[in-house]
Amino acid sequence: MMAIIATAGHVDHGKSSLVMALTGVDPDRLAEEKRRGLTIDLGFAHTTTPSGTVLSFIDVPGHSDFIRTMISGVSGVNIALLVVDAFEGWKPQTEEHFHILSVLGIQRGVIALSKCDKVDNKVLQEREMELAQRLHSSNISWSPIIRTSAVSQSGLDSLVEQLELAVQTTTKSQESKRSRLFIDRVFTIKGSGTVVTGTVEGEGFQVGGDIAVVRTGDNARIRNIHIHGEEHNQSISGQRCALNLSGIEVNQLRRGDALVINPEWHITTAFDARLDALPSLQQPLTHRGSFMLHVGTSSQSASLRLIGVSSIAPGESQTVRVRFKEPLALSPGDRFLLRETGTNSTVGGGIILDVDPRSPLSRSQPTGTIDSQLENRGFVTVEEARRLTGVHVAPRFGHWVCSDRDYQRAVDSLNSRIPAHDAYDLSLLSEIERELVDAHPDYVVGDGLVRKAATADPLLQHPYVDMLLREGVTTTETKTLDRNIIRLLVNKGIILEHDFVAFHIEVLQSLRPTLTELWNLSPQGFTMSELREALGITRKRALPLAVCLDKIGLTRRRDDVRIPGPRW
Repeated sequence: MMAIIATAGHVDHGKSSLVMALTGVDPDRLAEEKRRGLTIDLGFAHTTTPSGTVLSFIDVPGHSDFIRTMISGVSGVNIALLVVDAFEGWKPQTEEHFHILSVLGIQRGVIALSKCDKVDNKVLQEREMELAQRLHSSNISWSPIIRTSAVSQSGLDSLVEQLELAVQTTTKSQESKRSRLFIDRVFTIKGSGTVVTGTVEGEGFQVGGDIAVVRTGDNARIRNIHIHGEEHNQSISGQRCALNLSGIEVNQLRRGDALVINPEWHITTAFDARLDALPSLQQPLTHRGSFMLHVGTSSQSASLRLIGVSSIAPGESQTVRVRFKEPLALSPGDRFLLRETGTNSTVGGGIILDVDPRSPLSRSQPTGTIDSQLENRGFVTVEEARRLTGVHVAPRFGHWVCSDRDYQRAVDSLNSRIPAHDAYDLSLLSEIERELVDAHPDYVVGDGLVRKAATADPLLQHPYVDMLLREGVTTTETKTLDRNIIRLLVNKGIILEHDFVAFHIEVLQSLRPTLTELWNLSPQGFTMSELREALGITRKRALPLAVCLDKIGLTRRRDDVRIPGPRW
């Protein structure tokens, strides 16, 4: 088991010393850090506990001048180690770091009272009471306060125990399988070339795979992957790793760049979100001012617009729209943070709800639901819907997805054009509309015409139609039925037949959820045996069924398997 833990706390409260005491690695790697005696950039170290848990630390600077670097370090982690000096107690940067952890959605926190060898027991008790008061209303689940000393090594075993407990009780987010890495370091190694480091999200990356730099559109290939000093063929979600890249120079990359696999992501310069204003704000938050947006390890200038209100009171939440210049690969559910540049202070943060807002601000009502994200887009493909929402969205019909309201609008439009007691020429409909009427139970399609079901061809009232509909995928063989009627039903598109086995078109369309399940289990295509087992039918029924599914375009045969067809 592996966990990434970010430190937090005021400058010179002993964060780096504790990390060094736990890992044996000094996270202060820069000469200037050694000279000044304080952390000014992100430091990295790891250790493996006796139980086998790998604790990977990101040590962040505590000085207010390096708050942007601190935010880069804590973004994307689930566990924080908050360090408070037993002599100095809670300080301004402790307060700001504490709020930053809260708005970035950190789940678990371990709190270490450092330098306990420098104060007596009375002071320690006072500090513990103070910390308990500060933490009692936090949305982060905090550990008991651990008394520690990096000098005497006291409390380190208890600290490791609490960190392991935090790892075990942290819920893994149901994140998208799309791969992404926000860069926190870029450097070059002689003989290897460009190297970047960061925390892996999604399915991860593989040696030999191609990646894209979102900000510039540049492409590169992964030459090697290193995780904690060891070479690996792939990296997975939640791991810190170093990627050795070919085809790109160091000066083409920087901290904050996102690496992704194209074309999985929607690239955006705006999003709607729910913003939680910090309780510590001195006045309500408005759109006035200059803001800095932080997402992952990236930071850039941004504008803020409030939705439906003129201000947000301290401690309250409201939906907002954020715009920025440099493109980002974002997903609903991503966390962000806003700082006001005039006061150099954090004003709030929250959760992204929509990565491509379309509604005017006056009519925007983002909720984060799939339907809300698809609103006012009309019909989009399944692939585009996944880029927008980060998840697979089942198609309404064919391979088209839309919101409930957009779907009803399309149906209302068709109803206004298709006569109640007559047929309508299919060629006058758009491609999407033709697919809609083909799949919609209120319409019947045949001979290049579409009719409303209530006024459809009398042939639909034939007993065979109802029989085949009721029998589903275990239909009676058509050898014994009136072949003239069967031919008419086939010609009208009401049923499909192969080898004297027929299926009603609605039965075939109803198999979409089963097909989706089969492809989830077998992404490269399902076999005839898998189809037979999924539906509980014999091979004598499965083969004609597969052929009929091919005919209506839901599936397509490739060698011995079925893959999604042109009308999926």
